[in-house]
Amino acid sequence: MITTITIFIPLLGAILISLVRGDERTARYTALGIAAVPLLLATYIYFAHGSNLAGAANLSQDLTWIAPLDIGYRVGLDGLGFGMFFLTSLLTLIAVVASWDIRERLSTYFALLFVAQTGMLGVFASNDLVLFYIFFELTLIPMYLLVGIWGDENRRPAAIKFFIYTFLGSTAMLAGFLALGVLGGTFSIPELRGGGGLGTTAQIAIAAPILFGLLVKVPAVPLHNWLLDVYVSSPISTNVVLSGIMPKLGTFGIIFIAIPLLPEGVAPFLPWVAALGVVNIIYGAFVAFLQPDLKALIAYSSIGTLGFILVGAAATNAVGYNGAVLQQVTHGIYSAMLFIIVGIIAAKTGTRQIAELGGLAARMPWATGFLALGAMAAMGLPFLAVFASEFMSIMGGYEAFPVQGALAALGIILSAMYFLYMLSRVMFGPIVNPAYESITDANPVEMAAITPLAALLLILGIFPALLIGIQQPAVEAVLAAIGGG
Repeated sequence: MITTITIFIPLLGAILISLVRGDERTARYTALGIAAVPLLLATYIYFAHGSNLAGAANLSQDLTWIAPLDIGYRVGLDGLGFGMFFLTSLLTLIAVVASWDIRERLSTYFALLFVAQTGMLGVFASNDLVLFYIFFELTLIPMYLLVGIWGDENRRPAAIKFFIYTFLGSTAMLAGFLALGVLGGTFSIPELRGGGGLGTTAQIAIAAPILFGLLVKVPAVPLHNWLLDVYVSSPISTNVVLSGIMPKLGTFGIIFIAIPLLPEGVAPFLPWVAALGVVNIIYGAFVAFLQPDLKALIAYSSIGTLGFILVGAAATNAVGYNGAVLQQVTHGIYSAMLFIIVGIIAAKTGTRQIAELGGLAARMPWATGFLALGAMAAMGLPFLAVFASEFMSIMGGYEAFPVQGALAALGIILSAMYFLYMLSRVMFGPIVNPAYESITDANPVEMAAITPLAALLLILGIFPALLIGIQQPAVEAVLAAIGGG
């Protein structure tokens, strides 16, 4: 029951805040209160049941909905989804704090954000294919509106492109889900693990559209054309959710559904999934290096880092799978943090153009210090959160696919090159614009949005077992079901 409550509290909050009639301050404090509840519940789940998520009866519900097709409201939490379930709760609260760039129709903005949060939480807790799809689609319209209404001057074409790509991908995914559920005799995800009794040919035919739809959502290159426009056009608070959570709906689907439910069907595609991961890593790095816009650089960095999840998941061994699950969380932390800092720098200086920035460390030591911390985390520096997840993804990938694993390791060097180049131009040297002499550092509200994410980068970098210990039993269960090792 507690899982259901956590999922639907934001939806109730969306209704509540839509009824709020007051000033901007009232709307913000109401939104903060609503966003805090799922985070508190997710934190309680971690401390009360973290060592035995799968065995906690009060975390799961199974109610029949359409009996002839065995479709039901089935939710629960295990180690594969809990990290993103928690991070979704945290990043939504961070997005509310970071919403200083939203001034118009504030209550409507927060209501849409909370509807999207319900969808995202539902995806990471779903144990039914139809329910997974419903929650998956529930995120689409709110995110389309958040970009299309509150974005910059290019918001409408960006939002339309996002909608078209995501809708086409999810439609292909639904076709695969329906075929799997009908042929398997149930839509229950746990009962379908291991193939649901389907033969290899049927599994391959079903796996193809499911993988395609999920790879669009990640996005994997060359299915990524929607991402840059959407990221660059979105408000910073929307970027927190777009970069930190939304791509993981795709990667989580691969980790939680495609591979465990269709092991023989995805097997022929896994070397190609790993290869796409490598393309993401190398392509993302080279294109990021060429970006004149700081926000675009972070967007392409995100494409590259997501590639490690594909490499680790495709390996279907304990090291790679654990790395992929953990990388979902660590990527979400650092990318959300960097987008917030870019927003702060742009608001203070009036530009995101790297060539127009310089010497900011002297005037904005806190903001640029956190920028350097986030960049070092993205590089995979030891004792920061991304190091453990990337290292495991690479090692697992190398064990299964030596060529892809070796090429993926190049991503660490390439990311260091473009991030260090960016930091040298933004932070150091003489102040490029005399007007920057009078700019101020991050204020307390901005620091409140950054500090929790910076702390998590350090905590999970030093103690990755805080999450690995929770996800390990679920990873072992998947590998046992598919015959991996």
